[in-house]
Amino acid sequence: MKRNMRVGIIGFGNMGATFAVAFQSKQRQVYVYDIDKKKTAGQKGFIISESSRALIEKVEVVVLAIKPQDIKIFLNTIKDAFYKSKPLLITIAAGVSTKFFEKHIKGIRVVRAMPNLAAKVGQSMSFICKGKFAKEEDLAIAKDLLSSVGEVVTISQDYIDKVTSIAGSGPGYIYYFMDCLYKGALSLGFSKGLAKKMVIQTFLGAAALVKEEPLDFKEWVGKVASKGGTTQAALRLWQRNNLPVLVEEGIEAALLKAKKLNLK
Repeated sequence: MKRNMRVGIIGFGNMGATFAVAFQSKQRQVYVYDIDKKKTAGQKGFIISESSRALIEKVEVVVLAIKPQDIKIFLNTIKDAFYKSKPLLITIAAGVSTKFFEKHIKGIRVVRAMPNLAAKVGQSMSFICKGKFAKEEDLAIAKDLLSSVGEVVTISQDYIDKVTSIAGSGPGYIYYFMDCLYKGALSLGFSKGLAKKMVIQTFLGAAALVKEEPLDFKEWVGKVASKGGTTQAALRLWQRNNLPVLVEEGIEAALLKAKKLNLK
């Protein structure tokens, strides 16, 4: 992918702003637009567009980072700009298939992407799939751009909602468990500062070990949970209370919600 490729980002919220910084650091020409001009005011290193239409007409790639409920109106408003400039569209909206975009803009080259919150620190687990009219080179462009914020995997469209229920929502699940451990530490009398530090470092260390050595998660559990030990006592209690089943049911609930959100 050429370094001076013109990339536009529509929507300058958390993810849009994260992409802008990451793409600019890779020597891309980054155009940004948000309907709320306060979000882009004073931004340095980016070309601030006056409208989404003006942005689309200037760039080769459009990254759409707006709310799913706003997409239908957006497409109906600017479809002529896409017909004129024919940029590649990369969408990160949950619940909006490539077919939805193709229905509203005939022949559009679209790649659907599902990054997660860890993109903010360059550690996202992103998944991408291409639409009917996108080419392999379009997929390569999307992969190159998203690699600026972490790992990227290409999958089929059929798996994108499933990905949402694991990698997309996953950080929320982990933060929830971290909060449970944090509250548990507080109940034992630790200070807030030490309790938080202990939980964070425990997760960081565990993740680093798993990444370093290719063992199954179950094997790692065995390395910590010695027979008759403290870890095993906690794990047995959770197993008796069906924690594994609850986790699986939670993932299924997230998947069902993702499917219900899909725009037709």
